[in-house]
Parts: sequence; structure tokens; C-alpha cells
Amino acid sequence: MHPTHEERIWLPMRSSSSSTLLHALVSRDTSTTFRRKLRNTLRHDPALCLFTAAKLVQEHERGWRPIAGQWTTKQLADWWVRHGADVWDGSAFLSCPESQTGESLLQRFMRLDQHFQTLPFSRWLLESDLWWKAAGLSCRSSICQSLHSIRLIDSDQSKSSSVTSKHASNQDAHQAFGKVTAMVAERERLQGDFSESLETVRRDLAKQLAYGLSHEINNPLANIATRAQGLIASASGPQQADSLQRIVDQSYRAHAMIADLMFYAHPPEPQFESGFAAKQVVEDVIDPMKAALQRDAITVEFHNAFSVKCDGDPAMFGEAVRALVRNAVESIGVEGQIVISIEPEADAKHCLVRVSDSGQGLTAEDAARAFDPYFSGREAGRGLGLSLCRVHRIAELHGGSIRLHPALIGCVAELTWPMHAS
Repeated sequence: MHPTHEERIWLPMRSSSSSTLLHALVSRDTSTTFRRKLRNTLRHDPALCLFTAAKLVQEHERGWRPIAGQWTTKQLADWWVRHGADVWDGSAFLSCPESQTGESLLQRFMRLDQHFQTLPFSRWLLESDLWWKAAGLSCRSSICQSLHSIRLIDSDQSKSSSVTSKHASNQDAHQAFGKVTAMVAERERLQGDFSESLETVRRDLAKQLAYGLSHEINNPLANIATRAQGLIASASGPQQADSLQRIVDQSYRAHAMIADLMFYAHPPEPQFESGFAAKQVVEDVIDPMKAALQRDAITVEFHNAFSVKCDGDPAMFGEAVRALVRNAVESIGVEGQIVISIEPEADAKHCLVRVSDSGQGLTAEDAARAFDPYFSGREAGRGLGLSLCRVHRIAELHGGSIRLHPALIGCVAELTWPMHAS
């Protein structure tokens, strides 16, 4: 049961207690030696001891179980061994208040801690109201009455010095932090392995799908395009000819989508070329598109203040830029602007090709999934189709990257590419 915001309190336990409980949480240690350390920790930390006792009372009340007249530190320690991980979210205690009163509260708790060190251990629960009042908790009367009626007993009946306890807890903390570091490293390794396995499975599925589509759909598409092209010559008028041309265009578009999927699943080996001019490749991409862009009132600005030379496959570089420009055109529709720029990255090893447009906006969710071959963002007004998967694979093959920046209006695509070392 998690407390509501109003029920949350702050009981600042000692740092040695934190390290001991951290060790319990990470190592799942249930040995006799550790249980003895945990009992000693409870014996020297009033805040932790009172919180544990209150939790035990609450547990007994929920189960309608009778509460014994005395509890031992062994019972308290056993409760942490069983339930420590369940309460370690900090919602019930451990969290410092987000206010300027935190420092004054800490001073009050420190004075209470010093006061309780002078009291017999058996009286800690009888005096527990002092802690609840300082914490600002209106404790239920049944829990308070139960705590008042319980006498605490030190199971070990030993007076371990605080120095020894602190040394043991610090040793536990060092071991626990080492295990936390190992757990984080293992989690990252597993995440990496899972991502690689998932990507492999996705590509295998894409390859199977592409082969199936290529065999079952490409042939009918070719027949449709051929028949439509043959009918254009005998069309009865411009309107009919235009309709037939649209059939041809859409057939080729479907064929291109299958080719994009095939490229994603099984790309060809790049034909590397050293030091090709990026500016020339971009201009070669834009020139054939100018007539269509002018017809749709879309202007293209190309900023190239740097004479950037690149390494890699220039044809694939051109394909990537062409796909980004087409994605921008589809988003704009009519009347808009596309700005292309190329500049060196700070590492002097890559250049940055930026394609910005004034088209439909892009959400962060769509941007994160834009390069997934099984995702389409057309519902959001932007294609994000298989052509972007092709860009992703091209960038990956060259050790580069592609990223889309989401925005309410327009989109910025950034492609990094290996730059030729001068």
C-alpha cells in the first residue's frame, strides 16, 4: 500500500543505515552475518526502528493478527529481509521535503536522535510520538496505542560500538555499490543485445516480405503500367490521358516502395569513392525536380558556404538527399519552402546535411519511429514511408546517422556523412 501525498513523511535515517539497506536490496543477502548487522543498525537508528515497527503494526492490523507485547530486533530485521524491496521506493520515508524547512526539520530530528540514544532501547516505542509529531504525521490512534504497548528487546544483548557499526555498514555500502555498477552494466549489455536481436529479426521479416511482394505484386504492377502506357496514345482527350498517366505513376510508385523495402532488408555493397564533391551531388538531385517544384510553388534554397568533400558512395549519398527532399515535398504539398545546407561537424570527421521544410509538423513519437519500415506517419500529414528506411540504411552503411527533429510546423532532417580528410 503506497501512502498518499498527505500521508508521506520524512524520517531521515542515518547514512550507515542507508548503506546497510542498500546492501540488503542489491545483494538479497539473508546470511546470519548480515542479519546481525541489520539488527545492530536498527538498534542504533531510532528513525529506522520506529518506521519498521509502525510497518509491522500495520501488517498485523491488516491481517487481524494479535500484536505481541514485546518485539525483538530480530523480528524487525526479518521484516526488512522480507519486505525491504517493496518499500524502498521512498514514498513512505527517506525523501527530503522540497521546501526550505528541510534544514530546520533535520536539526530537530538530529536532536531527537541524540535524545533517544540516552533512552533505554525498550522505551523507544513508548516515546515514538515525538518523532511522529516532528514529521508532521497524524498517526492513527490504533497504531499509536499499539506502539505504546510494545516493549523492544535487543536480540543480541550487545553494545556494539557505533564505530564498528559504521565500519561494517561502509563495507556493505562499497560492496553494494559495486554490485549496482555491475547490474547497470549487465542491463546495458542486455539492452544492446536485445536491440541487435530485434533489428536482425525486423530485417529478416522485411526481407521475407520484400521477396514475397516482389514476386506476387511486381509482375501485376508491370502489366498495369505497360497497358496504361499503351492506352495513353489512343486516349480520347487530355483528361483521359492524364488519368492513365496517373495509373502509370502510381504503379511505379508502388514498385519503388517494394524496392525500398528490399534495399532495407538486403542493401547492395556501397561503391566507395574518396573525396567526392557533396555540392555537385546535391545539385544533381535538385535539378531534375525543379520543374515539378515550380509547378507546386515550392522554392528550394541550397546554402553551401563550405566546399565539403565526402567519402563513400556518391550515388547512395544522392539517394539519401533525394529521399529527404521528396519527404519534404510530400509534407508541403503546395506553396512552401525547402532549405538545404551542408557544413562540417565539430569533430571534422563528418559533415552535416540539413534539410528543412515548411510542411506539416511532426510529433516526437512519429520522429522516434520514422525509420521503422512498418510504420507510416501519414495520419499526421507526413509520409515517413519506406524511403526514410532507405536513408537510415544508407547512413548506417557509411557510419553516419539520420535524425528528424519534431516541431509543430515543418521538420528538420539531419544527415551526418563521413567527410574527406584534407
